[in-house]
Amino acid sequence: MIATLQTVNTTLTLLFGILAMLTWRRLGAARWRKLEAGWLLTGACFVCVGVFGAVHTLVATAAMRAGPGSPLYRTFLEWSPAGNIGREVGVAAYGVMLATLLAARPERVRQVAIGALWVIGGSIVAGTTAAALYGTIDTHTQMTAMAVLATAAVLALLLALLLGVMNDGMDLLLWVAVAAHAIKETLVVSLMAILAWSERGRAMEAAMMFYWINVGVGIVTSLLAQVRLRRAIENRHVPALFERLHALRRPAES
Repeated sequence: MIATLQTVNTTLTLLFGILAMLTWRRLGAARWRKLEAGWLLTGACFVCVGVFGAVHTLVATAAMRAGPGSPLYRTFLEWSPAGNIGREVGVAAYGVMLATLLAARPERVRQVAIGALWVIGGSIVAGTTAAALYGTIDTHTQMTAMAVLATAAVLALLLALLLGVMNDGMDLLLWVAVAAHAIKETLVVSLMAILAWSERGRAMEAAMMFYWINVGVGIVTSLLAQVRLRRAIENRHVPALFERLHALRRPAES
């Protein structure tokens, strides 16, 4: 069951990333404005994480078929924790770079966005490599590291959400998608702690809950990205969270 949920989660992550990238590309000349550029970072992050996760899942399936005594199985056990940690590093880097983009001056949005792509992709590779060089990583160490990284991701995403509200830097659909992911990462902190410290039976329950939460958030965010893509194709504006409220207040204040 866990293997099935892992596959579904990976598929939804990749789907969300692809839809976000397609949305950004359909925005035309407006795609380098701050309100729209966040879709580029989001797409890049979740495509990278999704592709990395897909490779992880394929290798895991092949390793299980090869059997515990095979070289592939041993290699998978050595690299699997590092891959999980690397993906979480990428999500934390995404939160930091999204916040950086939203804090940037309008004329620097394009420069920051392009730089963010390298940071997000490089952080996944660097995080995986660093974890692999650390040596043998047991379950306790892996889950503790992921809980710490998830905490960093939550803080960065919350800052991005705040900046998105303060300067109307994200459209409503992206803001809700990022908020959903921030809530998921918040729950991941607790679940990773349970996996790190609990006995096997309780840990399996936490693992199931972890994957179900991921699947649920993946469905929600993919639907949001699909709606945004359709509106981009129709050339319809999607306002920021409080953009309409600000428009109503300005005449009254003048």
